[in-house]
Amino acid sequence: MEVTTMKKQKWSIFALIAVFVVASFTLFYGIKIYAAYNHEGDVDSANFRSAYPNAVGTKLDSCTLCHSGGSYTSGGKTTTLGSCQWCHYKTNYGADSTPENLQQTLNPYCLAYKSNWPTLGRTAAALLAIKDLDSDGDAYANQIEISAITYPGDAIDNPGNVPAPSLVLSLEKLEQMAQHTQFLLMNASKSDDNYTKYNGVALENLIKAIKLNSATGITVYAPDGFATYHPFDPSNNPNAYHVFGTYDSSIFYYNEQADMATNPSTGWCNYSSPSAAGRSNGDEIVNPLDLKMILAFLRDDEYLTPGVLNPQNKLDGEGPFRVVPPQKNPGPPDQRSTASNATDPNVWIWPYNSANDHNAGFSSRTVTMIRVEPLPPGTTDINTMEAGWPYVDEKKIMIYGSIDPYPVNNLNTHLDFLINTIQSQDDAAFKVKSQKTALVEKIRALKQQVRQELIPVH
Repeated sequence: MEVTTMKKQKWSIFALIAVFVVASFTLFYGIKIYAAYNHEGDVDSANFRSAYPNAVGTKLDSCTLCHSGGSYTSGGKTTTLGSCQWCHYKTNYGADSTPENLQQTLNPYCLAYKSNWPTLGRTAAALLAIKDLDSDGDAYANQIEISAITYPGDAIDNPGNVPAPSLVLSLEKLEQMAQHTQFLLMNASKSDDNYTKYNGVALENLIKAIKLNSATGITVYAPDGFATYHPFDPSNNPNAYHVFGTYDSSIFYYNEQADMATNPSTGWCNYSSPSAAGRSNGDEIVNPLDLKMILAFLRDDEYLTPGVLNPQNKLDGEGPFRVVPPQKNPGPPDQRSTASNATDPNVWIWPYNSANDHNAGFSSRTVTMIRVEPLPPGTTDINTMEAGWPYVDEKKIMIYGSIDPYPVNNLNTHLDFLINTIQSQDDAAFKVKSQKTALVEKIRALKQQVRQELIPVH
């Protein structure tokens, strides 16, 4: 598959085309997140792997096999969450894991499996006992769906669907796009806070160039199972970090008590970034390109360290790509939630506060896939588990879902339509007759320039 993207210094051509097309037509027509923690469902995962060994390592080999999504209404607005976010929302990250709340997170396939526990136990046999059922009512038996690597508990996903449109971008191609640099606070809840500089590509620029009109947001995946949903537009939900638009600027917060360099025993903020040098507490942080959600591949001008799984099955590293959302509500780096007397203002200059903006917790590390939501009708999910660790090694990322992988084809179609529209006008519509021919030739030259400046993406 060959897809196209612009060289770094030529992105302005798209802006030129947009202005040109609009002007010409005017002339004539007047979160919560999911991570690979040790869930109770790990028992059921082992049972599924035993019952269906051919599904090991596929998209079915994850929490989404059994958990459904859901929605809630707040302030008159309905928010829809994916399976991972919905489970965490209903159980408050495990703090309210009542049987009733857990039951509301399960899809029909898992409910059928659970119904066999009294007689067959929580075993692989309980799964195999429902292989001939059609749990989700899509006219395909569970066993047939699993063999086709489609979800037996989701009627929208079935063997009759085709894989969603996708494209793969390499680090080299991303480096040739318009770059975005920003210095910001990555404020964490449990781990170290960091002031640092990231370089990469503004996700708004990347997604807008290929998204369908029906697209509403993105879900970002890491190979360890971590997934985060981001809406396109700003939201009142403090945990929903938007893709389009900018974020509020902040001031620089510094105190020796928080500095891990001057206070190594109880400090919690890392100020070692070269971009932090010379800054004082209260200084305004100025980012000439504004603060945006970016797909980063450089940190303090060094390539991000590729992620690896450590012996504890946790992700170390953050590269080659990391999605970096700034704080929605800028504030100081607060103390770790795990510190002694973490919330006591008499002990710490910036005590931990769960209501503070902890943007680092919504920053996906070692990103390998971005799904543009929702999937187009008649399509099925990419096998997210297979497109994981190899992408880390190859320094690539996949974008799929509600996208047009060949946006330039549509661009050429629109320009051809514009040419035909101009040619259909009477000569009297122009102040000078020769302007009609000259305008058509300019558009044709622009089409040729676009073709010459575009490079293939493999």
